Amino acid sequence: MSTLPASTPVPPISFGWMRLLAFLLLFGTFYGGLELAWTQGLSHVMIDIATVEPAAWLARVLTGDSAIQALGSRIQSPGASVNVLFGCEGTDVLMLLVSAVLVTPVAWRKRLPGLLAGAAFVFAVNQARVLALFLSMRSHRQWFAPLHGFVAPLATVVLVTMFFLLWLRSLQETGPRRAVAA
Repeated sequence: MSTLPASTPVPPISFGWMRLLAFLLLFGTFYGGLELAWTQGLSHVMIDIATVEPAAWLARVLTGDSAIQALGSRIQSPGASVNVLFGCEGTDVLMLLVSAVLVTPVAWRKRLPGLLAGAAFVFAVNQARVLALFLSMRSHRQWFAPLHGFVAPLATVVLVTMFFLLWLRSLQETGPRRAVAA
């Protein structure tokens, strides 16, 4: 009776120059396409409904301040107002993640859960970013400029990159298994 190892290590996923080029082309195409498709209606859905309304609700819940309102593209309260514009709704970071997942050499049955979980993660991270910017404008105005211009965008990209790397790692941990031979 001989036994085979219960699992065989899965080779690491490599990203060569062609994948990097494909990633850059995909991201550029997605971003350019979004800019071309950006209309008042799409802006209303992506910014007003999908970004500002949830962030204002979250700010009300976390602070207990019922005066915080979503007014179009603005989160407003008596002490502060933040205007969410194109690029602040998180689609740029989502397009980075989608591009990276699409060039990863895995089957769609593994790629699709990564895309769905990644989209939810990007939404949550972006909501936290918008909320932090609003709260900084309200309580610590001197923090707003560095948060808006450097810290929040960098943190968003780093967190989404970490999500992607963890997703890649999960693919290697769920590689093919070999059965025990009797």
